[in-house]
Amino acid sequence: MKRMHVSIALAAMALLSFAQETPRPEVDTYNSIADAILATKNAETGIVKTILDGHLHAAMAAAKSGDHEAAAAHMALFANEGDNAVGGIRKRLLEGGHHHNAEGEAKGIYEAGYVVVTIEAKKKCLAASAAYLKATTDADRKKALEEFGAVATALLGG
Repeated sequence: MKRMHVSIALAAMALLSFAQETPRPEVDTYNSIADAILATKNAETGIVKTILDGHLHAAMAAAKSGDHEAAAAHMALFANEGDNAVGGIRKRLLEGGHHHNAEGEAKGIYEAGYVVVTIEAKKKCLAASAAYLKATTDADRKKALEEFGAVATALLGG
């Protein structure tokens, strides 16, 4: 009788250890989903940097051609990580629970939904945009453009 109890106990322990393990195909599938989610986050960073790079180059080209309003506008669009259409996408992602920089948002480093531009960088870019637009001399415009360019280039990693 004692042997039977030992056998039943061993069988129960074997079942419990088996029951406590998630089947390998499920773990592998979940791991693949995690890879896809992380790849999507990297892709989001890439597209936002591409948008920002476009505004940086557009601002520089407009300044070079003397279109000061367009230069200042592109500087402001850079600061805001794009125009209203991009902001709408950011809003939709936030409403869906996606916060690219959740930890940075909690620490006050990023505005909700921002991917690359920090709050501090946004302030500097908007200040440079305003200074550029108000400038009355080429020297003042050059200074504002250089300040913007330094912040923008640092954010883009170059």
